[in-house]
Amino acid sequence: MESSKVDWSKVNIRSVYRTLSPEERAEHKRLAELDDQDKEWARAEAEKGHEEAMRNGIVPRMARFILMQERKNQGLSDDEMMARSGLDAEALASMAGRDAKPTIETMEAYARALGKQLFIVLADADHSDGG
Repeated sequence: MESSKVDWSKVNIRSVYRTLSPEERAEHKRLAELDDQDKEWARAEAEKGHEEAMRNGIVPRMARFILMQERKNQGLSDDEMMARSGLDAEALASMAGRDAKPTIETMEAYARALGKQLFIVLADADHSDGG
């Protein structure tokens, strides 16, 4: 059966699975396990990167991104953010967009509105990276 002509909404996957040979079933199981391992590895790597960034500090644009993600996770509208933060529409808009450069005060108000605190750490520069 040609896959482009298959109506997948009418396919019973169990029936299809029963038609596979034991070798084909084993191969499908192996591939599914590899896929699960890949997803778990990617999750662990992302978590390690996040933890390292939090320990070492994050650049302002990453802090802005994290604040925007937290707002999305909390499902807050512009009106709710303005009411909670005391920011006006222009200040709220300064957080959005690729080239956004909100003020520290705006980021602090935004964080407070999300039940978070924004910390700024001054540390000696690490010149080992050529910076």
